[in-house]
Amino acid sequence: MKTLFLASQTELGALAAPVGPVPGGGKLAWEQKQLTIIVPNKDTGEPVSVPLDLALGSGKTGMTYLALHEEGSLEIRQSYFPHEKKFIVTPGQEGFESNVVGQTHTRAEAKRCIGCHAVSVPETLMPERKFFGVGCESCHGAGGAHVSAMQKRDMSGGLKLIAFSGAGGKAINEACGRCHRSPTDVAHMDKFAKQATNRFQPYGLSLSKCFTQSQDKLSCVTCHNPHEDVSTDQRRYEKTCLSCHSAPKKICPVNPTTKCVSCHMPTKGVFPGTTFPIKMADHFIRIYRDGKPTR
Repeated sequence: MKTLFLASQTELGALAAPVGPVPGGGKLAWEQKQLTIIVPNKDTGEPVSVPLDLALGSGKTGMTYLALHEEGSLEIRQSYFPHEKKFIVTPGQEGFESNVVGQTHTRAEAKRCIGCHAVSVPETLMPERKFFGVGCESCHGAGGAHVSAMQKRDMSGGLKLIAFSGAGGKAINEACGRCHRSPTDVAHMDKFAKQATNRFQPYGLSLSKCFTQSQDKLSCVTCHNPHEDVSTDQRRYEKTCLSCHSAPKKICPVNPTTKCVSCHMPTKGVFPGTTFPIKMADHFIRIYRDGKPTR
C-alpha cells in the first residue's frame, strides 16, 4: 500500500499541492522538480527555500510534507487534501502562530512517524525506494530468510517470518497498534488521546466487551482484511457482528439484523474542536442511548 512519496513533481503528479501562497504564510514552488516551501528568515525577513523531501499519506485524504535534516525532520504546518484541493492545518499545529513554517521532530520521533509509512527507515531517515509504503515486512518481519527457504522449497525450519495464523486477538491487535496505537501506547498519552477511541482503533477495541468477552478471539482482522483497502460495505461488517449476535446467542433488541456499526460504532471527528474533516468509526463498541454512550 503506497503511503509514502518523494516530494517530487514526477512522484506526486496530480496529488501534489499547488505552487503559490500557502494559507498562514510562505509559498510553495518547484525547484529542480522538488517541492519547496519558501518562507521569510525569522531574523532578516529574507526569503529562505526549504526543500521538502517526503509526502506522508496515500492521497485518499490528507498528505503531510516533511523536510529532513541532520537532527530529525520539519513537518510543515499545512497538510494538503488532493481530492478537496485545499490546505488544512496539520493536526497538532493548530495553536502555532501563522508565521511558523511547521513543527520540528527529533530523529527518533521522525523515524517512528516515517516508519508507519515505510517498511524500513535508516538512520538518514530517507527510506530506500523499494521500502516506500506498507508492505509484507511491515507486519511479518524481514523476509530474506523466508524467500530463500521458499525458493529452495525447504519448510524444515518453518516459514521463517512472523506468522499470525493461530495468534490471539491481543497479539494481533498489538501488532496493528504499532502504528494505529495500542493500549500500552495510549496509557502514556494525555486525556484527549484516551478519548480518541476512533482514531486509535486497537486501543478502542480493547475497551469493548466484544473484545474482553471474546476469549482473546476478536481482533482487527476479524473485520478487516489487512491485505486490501478498508471495505466500506456495511453488510460485510454486519455479517461479522451477527456471527455472535444472533440466535441462540444475545440478540440486539433494537435492530437484530442491520445498522450494527452506525448504532454501536458511530463516526466521530478525529480531532474534536478543529476543522479537520476526517471522521472515523468509534472502535469502542458499546450501547448508546439518546446519542450518548452508556460506558
